[in-house]
Amino acid sequence: MKLTPWDPDVRSIVDRIHRGDIDLQPDFQRQEVWSLAKKKKLIDTILREWSIPPVHLVMTETNQLEVLDGQQRLATVRDFLNDQFSIDANIIPLDGRLTPLHGKFYSQLDPATQRKIDQYTIRGFRITDFEPDEPNELFYRLNQPTGLTAGEKRNALYSSARKQLKTLVSRFQALDNTKETIGFSNARMAYDDVLAKLLFFLDRGTFSVKSTESLISDRFRDPQGFNDAVIARANVCIDKFSSAREKIGPRRFNKASVLSWLLYCARLDAHDEAGPTMDRFFFAQASKSGRDYLSDAIGVFSDRASLRVSDVSSVAYRDFCLWYLHFFAVSTSVPASIRVDRITLVHDTLRQRSDVTLEHVLNESLSIAEWSTLQ
Repeated sequence: MKLTPWDPDVRSIVDRIHRGDIDLQPDFQRQEVWSLAKKKKLIDTILREWSIPPVHLVMTETNQLEVLDGQQRLATVRDFLNDQFSIDANIIPLDGRLTPLHGKFYSQLDPATQRKIDQYTIRGFRITDFEPDEPNELFYRLNQPTGLTAGEKRNALYSSARKQLKTLVSRFQALDNTKETIGFSNARMAYDDVLAKLLFFLDRGTFSVKSTESLISDRFRDPQGFNDAVIARANVCIDKFSSAREKIGPRRFNKASVLSWLLYCARLDAHDEAGPTMDRFFFAQASKSGRDYLSDAIGVFSDRASLRVSDVSSVAYRDFCLWYLHFFAVSTSVPASIRVDRITLVHDTLRQRSDVTLEHVLNESLSIAEWSTLQ
């Protein structure tokens, strides 16, 4: 991988963004998430003629530059020159030279100040002659100290798996899974993160394995993408989840609960639908009709979806609770991969012992590795 220094000024960068020569949001980048206060601090830095961190851009085969690192910085200078926000001269430490500029938009500045901003140089590096995994590795190293989400970091991968994931995310969104219908958006690559975990588990054939960011990212670095069977199964999961969610109407999920419903869909037989169980789940959750074993299962699911969401036991317990609900509230006909004997054992133990909770029984009697097989 070759990095060539490049020191364009602000005006030439913004002009090239407008022409499309610089792509601020290729499909591996996150959305623009900087707050207004942070944007104003960057412009304040430029007005003080202080330095800002360099940006890194990948040169494509068509000679377009895709921003690998520095998207928020470049978007900020573009927005300021487009009069999207004004100058804040009250940023500490105060600088009397900036006081007359307070509240002014770029177009309201005197020509000398406009030129000062236009001519401010931003150090950049153009990346060429790279192997597919090298820009991603550089992106990871540049952003280790920052608050990027796991999905945002993983989204920088140049790999077949990343392309497959983006296709699945697009399908998930096309089926009307949005903030309005499931309770959270993909603003910080949340959908990407959920579906990456789904692919990871389907690929491993079990969810009794740790799904840490590093392990999932290692799989996405692999030049070999996911096989056709895994992708086809992931699409079925998305279709079944979306169909069930559409039938019951908008509900509030989070990342952990969506993942569990997708895994539940993965274990359904081909002709089965997730709608009846999902409907029963939210009905029982809303009714709160007193203590019963189904309410206990929903309580454990909800607890494990808000706390300890990534550990192996939480994923397994949430899955068990959905199948427990399915078996006792929807149908005793379950796929062959579901251990009915485990479900009935837990249920019988709860009936016989008034001194234990569902989670306590799961801790005592559920073999996570045995339960978590994805056949």
